[in-house]
Amino acid sequence: MLPLRYRRLWALGAWAGVALAVFLTVLPSPAAPFPVGGPVQHITGYFLMTSWFLGIYPRRAYLPIALGCLGFGGLMELLQWLSPSRHPSLPDALRNGLGIAPALALGYLGLGGWAARLERALGLNPPA
Repeated sequence: MLPLRYRRLWALGAWAGVALAVFLTVLPSPAAPFPVGGPVQHITGYFLMTSWFLGIYPRRAYLPIALGCLGFGGLMELLQWLSPSRHPSLPDALRNGLGIAPALALGYLGLGGWAARLERALGLNPPA
């Protein structure tokens, strides 16, 4: 993880996103307060989750993060077999990748490490 003053808070945000993805994946469709799934939600959700992790980890971790997010997305699709009102979908797993790929590309192009830059812009120095 990058040397961040609020590293625990940044990590909590990242893992809260993972927990939200798990929750929305296994939540029975009729119980959802809004329509769950769909191409835009898959692409956007995995783009945001990947971008968050890329913002708090060093560049050398970008590819493993992206591959981890891709594996997580595949696992979440398989997990839907346990829900009577949900079903795994290869197209949805591929849509997850359509969110991860641009996040990874933008990470390498300069988006990565955004948390450290934000802390510096706000005048928050990393811990000594």
